[in-house]
Amino acid sequence: MDTLPAFCRARVVILGVGNMLFGDDGFGPEVVDSLTRHYHIPDDIYLMDVGTGARKLLFTIIVGASLVPARPEEIIIVDAVDWGQGNGKVFEIPVESLPVTKVDDFSLHQVPTSNMLRELQDECGVTVTVVACDVGVIPQEIAPGLSPAIAHAVIAASKQIADRFGWPPTAP
Repeated sequence: MDTLPAFCRARVVILGVGNMLFGDDGFGPEVVDSLTRHYHIPDDIYLMDVGTGARKLLFTIIVGASLVPARPEEIIIVDAVDWGQGNGKVFEIPVESLPVTKVDDFSLHQVPTSNMLRELQDECGVTVTVVACDVGVIPQEIAPGLSPAIAHAVIAASKQIADRFGWPPTAP
């Protein structure tokens, strides 16, 4: 079991999804960075900026879960979306509410492959939560850096996740 990647053995896996080069699409990776810098994260929690490469990691967890009993109890996907909720609004999306038509790809400011998340939850018994921030339209050309509204949302989402697990902040 020690040969499994650490993310397969963690109790909770938090994945920051997004591309930092395309403005507010960097929300997910920024939340992971914020959690790492500002909170005491227990050893059984695995945080990772996966950029736009969440599919391979999710696939590894699914395959690992079918081979050995070790698997995360919960996976939290943190991502930027355009769902018309209002720029900077942080909210949770149940896996059941993810678009069914998005089954084979990953594109900017959409959640990772929904069929994989459903399989993790339904077939592997892993609780899956998507913590999303509505960012509106993502720039079509390279434009690093978050807008002020999304930078504020990073703080709010980080606090929401930390409070959920009872993680204390690090000293200022």
